[in-house]
Amino acid sequence: MLLPTVPRTRLRSSDQPAIDTPFGPLAFTTTIENTSLPLQPDELFQLPGDRTLARWVTPRARVELLLTPYDPELDPEDGGPLIDCRAAVWRIDALAPLGSVQFLAGLPEGVAGGYDGGRRSLLSRWRTRRPG
Repeated sequence: MLLPTVPRTRLRSSDQPAIDTPFGPLAFTTTIENTSLPLQPDELFQLPGDRTLARWVTPRARVELLLTPYDPELDPEDGGPLIDCRAAVWRIDALAPLGSVQFLAGLPEGVAGGYDGGRRSLLSRWRTRRPG
């Protein structure tokens, strides 16, 4: 179990874990072999410090997703400060031999991105779509 001793508040597991962005929610999916886990976890917890922990339990594996604030050390001359940066950390406990495991983060519909420190590509796309 990820963070077994941290105090937690149980949330409705009918909520899908996601990170809110100015473009819409960044949603997460997990596929074990050819089976995608449900979008809604079996358990969902609010942790201290604006963190969320989602847990899925299958006969072959337990999967946890931690969504947490992240403060990367950046060179101030390379770019401006990041505001509300978030990280997603997956953990899997295999209860039986597994084939392939895939973890994905999906951008909201109509938003494209690419590697550029994870920030500039999305911002340039947003600026070209912004009204006014």
